Amino acid sequence: MKRVYAILLLLVAFSMSLWAQEQEMSVAERNAAQGFSDTIDRLDPDFVLVSLCVADPTDWHDDVLGMAGHAFLRLQCPTFGLDYCFSYEGERVNDNIYQYLSGKTKMGMFAVPTNEYLKDFRHWNRSVHEYRLNMPPEAELRLWEIMDNHITKGITLRHDLNKYGCAITIVKFVKQALGETPIVYASDPEMEDMTRREIGYRTLANHPWLRLVHLIISDNKADKQIPIDEKLIVPVDLAEVWQHASVVGQPFATHVGDIVEGAPLDNSKPWFTPMLTALLILIITIGFACTRYPYWDLLLLGFQALLGCVLLFLWIIMREFGGAAYILMALFNPLPLIVWRWRNYWALPYAILLAMGVIVLACWPHMLVDPALLVLALSYVVLFAKDSVKHLITSHR
Repeated sequence: MKRVYAILLLLVAFSMSLWAQEQEMSVAERNAAQGFSDTIDRLDPDFVLVSLCVADPTDWHDDVLGMAGHAFLRLQCPTFGLDYCFSYEGERVNDNIYQYLSGKTKMGMFAVPTNEYLKDFRHWNRSVHEYRLNMPPEAELRLWEIMDNHITKGITLRHDLNKYGCAITIVKFVKQALGETPIVYASDPEMEDMTRREIGYRTLANHPWLRLVHLIISDNKADKQIPIDEKLIVPVDLAEVWQHASVVGQPFATHVGDIVEGAPLDNSKPWFTPMLTALLILIITIGFACTRYPYWDLLLLGFQALLGCVLLFLWIIMREFGGAAYILMALFNPLPLIVWRWRNYWALPYAILLAMGVIVLACWPHMLVDPALLVLALSYVVLFAKDSVKHLITSHR
C-alpha cells in the first residue's frame, strides 16, 4: 500500500508540474498575442519618453486660475503605441467662487490620450510648449506608475495652487520618481530671493485687479523663504528653471517645439487700474473736503463698511487668510460708519494713526500692501481729519 501511495503522489506532483507549465505557456502565448515580448528592454532610454508641457494663459472670463497658464506631463511608450497626458484637473472656479474661497473645490489626476486632451487647447487657441525631460529609464518607469496610482484616488484634493497646483505637483512627482538622483538647479538669485507672494504678484503684472485680490487672499505662508523647487508654482517658471537645471550631468529639460500653435499672448494692461481709481477717489475726497455737502463722506463710509464686511466674511470662510488682509481690516471696517456721529472724539486720532501707517508701509520694503491701497488710505486720512482742520482754521480767524 505504501508503494501505491508513493506512486500516486508522484503522479499528482507530475500532473501539477505539467499544469503549471501549461499555465506559463498560456500566459506567454497571451502576451505574444497582445504584442508583449519578454525580450523588450524596458530600461532602454526610448522605451518611455517624458515631457513637460506648458500651456499659455487663458482669459480670466474662461478660467481665473488659468491666467497663470497650465502645466501637465506627457508620457509616451512608442513600443506599445501609448501616448497620454497626465494632468491635475479640478472643478471650475468661475462656476462657484464661494466654493473655492471656502476650500470646497476639489481636484484630481486624470490621464487622457494626447490627441484628445489637446483638442481643448486648440479650441481655446492656446499654445502648448513641450520640453523633453532627461530622466534615467528606471525613473521614467517609476513616474508612470506614480501617475497611475494618483489617478485611482479620484477627485479628492482641495484646490490649492500652493500645495496641489499643476506645476508644484509635477515637481513633487518627478522628484519622487527620481528618488536619490537629485535635480541640480542653476544659480538664480532673483528666483531664490523671491517669495511665493512676490512670484504671484509678478505673474499677474498685466492683471492689476486680480493681482490686488491675490495679494489680499494669499496666506501668510507665502512670505516664507523656501527652497527654489518649492517656489515653482507658475508653469512658465517651472519650464524656465528646469531648462537650466541638470540631472546626472545632462540638461534636465530641452524645448522640442510646440505641440499646439495658438494665438500670440495679449500682454496689454487695462487703463483703469487700482492706482488710477485710488487717485481719483483721493482727488474727489480733497475736493469735497472744501464743501459742506456730506454725500461723498457717506459714500466713502459706506464703501469702507461694505469692504470691511467682505474681508470679515473671507476671514470666516477661508481656511487661510492673507497677510495683507489683517492690515486692511484695520482700515476697512464698519465701525467708523457706526460711530460717525461721535467723530469729534476719535476722527483726528484715527486719521493720525492711518497717516503714520501709510508712511511706515511706504518706507518699509514689503509685499503685503499694494501701493493703490496706500493712496486709498490717504483718502480716509483726509475724510477723518478735515473737520478738525476746518475747526482749527476757523478758530484762528
